[in-house]
Amino acid sequence: MADDGLNRIGAMLEELGARFELVVEAVSGFGGKVDKLKDEIFGQFAEVGSQIRFISDQIGENRAGVNALRADFGAEMVRLNESLGKTRVEFREQVASSEANIRGAISAPPDGSGAEIPALDGEIGRDVVESLRKLSAEIKQTSKVVTTLSRKFERFDDRMTVQVKDQDQRLKKIEGGGRRR
Repeated sequence: MADDGLNRIGAMLEELGARFELVVEAVSGFGGKVDKLKDEIFGQFAEVGSQIRFISDQIGENRAGVNALRADFGAEMVRLNESLGKTRVEFREQVASSEANIRGAISAPPDGSGAEIPALDGEIGRDVVESLRKLSAEIKQTSKVVTTLSRKFERFDDRMTVQVKDQDQRLKKIEGGGRRR
């Protein structure tokens, strides 16, 4: 009987050992799944971090581009204002000079016949025409510069729009990838 009890205890111990091995095997498999899930989560965080760095770099580049464009635009505006101011001053000086010449010519003939006036009239006309040509040339040049700057700004705006759309798609892809898993 004692042998029978020992045999039973031995059988029970063998059965408990087999069950313990199953438990150990199940826990080991569960631990592997947890490690795999942990690695996947860390991978997702690393991907999000790299995307954020990429977006930050793009924002920095775009800001630098905007600042450069503003500086170019500001410098061009200053140049245009100086040029227009110079033309205005020259025009005023020419008008004042022509007026002084006319007054001088009118007061110069003692007989009042006005014989020198037609010659001055032609000179005034040439001065006015010359001033108008200069002003017209400056206006044309200003128009060209403004058109060029406008095109540059539109191209920059288009580039920015494309980059923003690309970033939105990347973010949606990242967000969508995280939800599916």
